[in-house]
Amino acid sequence: MSAGNPREELAGIARSLRTHLERERAAGTAELLAASARAAARRAESRAGTSGPAKSPRDRSFDPAPAEEASIGTPRASKRPAAPPPKSAAPAPLPHVDLFGNPVAVAVARAEEPEPLDFDLPPVHAPLNPAGLAERAQITERSLPVLGRIAEEVIACTRCGLCETRTNAVPGVGSGRSGIVFVGEAPGADEDRRGEPFVGRAGELLTRIIKAMDDAQLIDGVPLTRDTVYICNVLKCRPPENRNPLPHEIETCSPYLQRQLAALEPRLICCLGKFAAELLVGAKGTVASMRGRTYRYHGAKLIVTYHPAACLRNPNLKRPVWEDMQLLAREYRSN
Repeated sequence: MSAGNPREELAGIARSLRTHLERERAAGTAELLAASARAAARRAESRAGTSGPAKSPRDRSFDPAPAEEASIGTPRASKRPAAPPPKSAAPAPLPHVDLFGNPVAVAVARAEEPEPLDFDLPPVHAPLNPAGLAERAQITERSLPVLGRIAEEVIACTRCGLCETRTNAVPGVGSGRSGIVFVGEAPGADEDRRGEPFVGRAGELLTRIIKAMDDAQLIDGVPLTRDTVYICNVLKCRPPENRNPLPHEIETCSPYLQRQLAALEPRLICCLGKFAAELLVGAKGTVASMRGRTYRYHGAKLIVTYHPAACLRNPNLKRPVWEDMQLLAREYRSN
């Protein structure tokens, strides 16, 4: 090889290197170097400790044999079958999140312990009593004997001291044909003398109100007169000097009224004055605070208005009374 020819020198070096590698491969040196390099890498990782993320332990049957187990100059034994990969742990349940991925707290109530309601359920009312003329006629026929028996009991009643000062007991008058009942407070001097409710000046005004409703046809197809409506009072006997009813008198006498209403099955009840309103609505209040609303009494709707006697004392009350009669007519037709 000429010393001055670079190409020949490089070719000679390449031939020498190729010959050396072939001898080393035959002797297994290349395998030894590879195994030693792997063992050194594992020792370096164990010494590093927390210098990097720890690697998951692996099955040794899956790794090549370590350097000390390798035979120099002999072929490697065939690999054993790889063990199946370990089962992955079940994923942790994902937290409840909102639309933006933020965790939210979720309250889980047990089925046997439902959460209490934070609102009141609407009251459950009995079905409305019928308004049709044919049905009202049947109710009227059924009610006549019942009302007759109640009247006999009222006339003979001695349950409270009012029986000692009365001239006549005053049961009620009219019928259930229209399905409307007017309930006042107590008989006055004229009623006590005749034994019939609302026959004095206040009664004359009530009669005119009923006639005005009929003339205006507020309830089309339903004739309104003192004969087609029912008129009665909370008390069936006159309190002395027309004083207000006393609580024990109302308590003693009110069962008669309740039985009358049960027999009449009214579609609508109109309370005339404070005492009738408080008894049938079941709440304390003034007429001014209770009127303008619709209440329920069993299968009937109920409204409150001023007593005709109050209108005689204050004529300005006649307008709100007429407004209440218009409300009565609207509620009569609606369900």
